[in-house]
Amino acid sequence: MKALYAIILPFCLLISNAEAQNQRKDNFQASGIVKTTTAVSSTSGDLRETVCDTVRFPMPGEITYYFLMAPQVGYVTGNNSFKDKAKAEYYSTFETGSSITGIIAEFAIARSNSNPNITFGIWDNTGTNGKPGTLVASATKPLASIVTDAQNEQLTTVTFSEPWPVTGPYYVGVVLPTTLGDTVALWCRKHVAGYNGTAWDQWEDGVWYAFSDPENWGTDMLTSMLIHPIVCKTIGINELTDPETSISPNPANGVVNIRTWKSETMISLDVYSVKGAKVYSRSYPGSVTNYNIDLGNLPKGVYFIRLSDGKRQHSQKLMLN
Repeated sequence: MKALYAIILPFCLLISNAEAQNQRKDNFQASGIVKTTTAVSSTSGDLRETVCDTVRFPMPGEITYYFLMAPQVGYVTGNNSFKDKAKAEYYSTFETGSSITGIIAEFAIARSNSNPNITFGIWDNTGTNGKPGTLVASATKPLASIVTDAQNEQLTTVTFSEPWPVTGPYYVGVVLPTTLGDTVALWCRKHVAGYNGTAWDQWEDGVWYAFSDPENWGTDMLTSMLIHPIVCKTIGINELTDPETSISPNPANGVVNIRTWKSETMISLDVYSVKGAKVYSRSYPGSVTNYNIDLGNLPKGVYFIRLSDGKRQHSQKLMLN
């Protein structure tokens, strides 16, 4: 992979904002730097029945980035003298029952002056004519950490505190820093005529535009940026019944009695949420076949209990009221 280098340009506005916005179309140039993308395995939850996929990763096609030409300065996919506020990718397809747990972004440019926290987010499509609407999920990461990722040619990953359930088309993006000297720009797919570009940006006035909009970069900027949602779905758990095992009461209010088979090794007991997260874990001597566990600190809902000694296994759904 070629070494990354920054194009340092002064951020100054010599003309009015209205005149500046009219100079977007065709006023950019490819950096000439090409990124080599290596595939990595998809992430997965603690429970193998929870399947996760980083959508559009790796991005096909030649990967590069674009900078603006004089009198404008900055980057098409990041900070620029148009004072763009955010960059986002449109995802039109979704699977019912899935949720987004985080975002992976690939930055070509990252420089820090004041080290602000950079916001990564999901917008729904409730804006005018399906444009980005409400910011429904977000997470932050210090810009200095992003700079380190970019310098080391590493992915930048953020995780949401709570998964966001997908109910329709959505946008995945990053809010750009605003302090002079703080700069980020995403890698993107090189423009190819006929490609169905999916990139959007939010102008200084808060209005969102597709890159391909005639009012924006125009038909010579049909691209997709390298910012990807991590989408997970629990596809179901096969309940494996061991004849010597019982879990009661079910439903339970907190305390649950466990009766298991006798084993020569330790028996592990794990409790999972319906989203695949492990929320309780203990191990017991195989000689102990009758004991209670207290799950009263867990929220009400559906869980799965799994018992295993490596040879025998029991898994069962449990309802907490």
